[in-house]
Amino acid sequence: MRFETFFKKYPLFHYNELVEYLSSSGHFNQNTLKAALQYHLAKNHLARIRRGYYLVTNDYLPGTYVEGDHLLIAGRMADDAVISYHTAMEFHALAYSVAATIYFNSDDRIGLLLSEYGQYQQLSHPSRLKPDDVYSETKLYDRMGMDIRVTTIERTLVDCLHRPELSGGWEEIWRSFESINFLDIERVINYAVRLGNATTIAKVGFFLEQHQKQFSVNEEQLNLLAHHKPKSRHYMEKAHKGPVKSLQRWNLVVPLAVINKVWEEPNNDTL
Repeated sequence: MRFETFFKKYPLFHYNELVEYLSSSGHFNQNTLKAALQYHLAKNHLARIRRGYYLVTNDYLPGTYVEGDHLLIAGRMADDAVISYHTAMEFHALAYSVAATIYFNSDDRIGLLLSEYGQYQQLSHPSRLKPDDVYSETKLYDRMGMDIRVTTIERTLVDCLHRPELSGGWEEIWRSFESINFLDIERVINYAVRLGNATTIAKVGFFLEQHQKQFSVNEEQLNLLAHHKPKSRHYMEKAHKGPVKSLQRWNLVVPLAVINKVWEEPNNDTL
């Protein structure tokens, strides 16, 4: 019954969490634990997501729907997991389209994980953030009684502009963030500067300048970002083959397709 109680409370868990639970109740025995896990795996009560990480199946707990909750699985993938990039856009109900890969940050070396429960990609925490700052602009959310950590909308915007290849590309980013009416611009700026990448800061400045009225961005805020722009011209997308325009304010060479938002034009192919 001790295992059943734990499984019902923690339908996604790490081995160490189960050990801690049993130890705190004074019933920990490594051989008993090993035998119990083997039994429940054989009975399809549990599924192993990765080494040391288990999911309680619907066969054991009907109606829990843990197996289909990719956000919960990713958010519990590691102790320091942070749902990020396009997956954070999906969590915040911003994403314009659905991505096949679920993204999260962690310093655990998990890499790309393919399972019957989805395709998960672990990425390191941003290298410019100090170890005690990796949770900057993140929030804890309750999901089925368990905490998962997700980047805020403000950080998600900056992260997506920083790594558009993990965010569905420019059209996806523009369409998704144009669907909201409010951004805390000070928090966007503070995080962008903290991230410490001049090209990303320029991309953030360009995006906010394009949406200055929508998000009530003032010139002082844009000037603050411009102060941190690259010293020389940087390309918004190095591999872009189409026409571009150099924006002096940001020292940024931007595809004309993004400036003109060609996806809004009828009968045009998306980027």
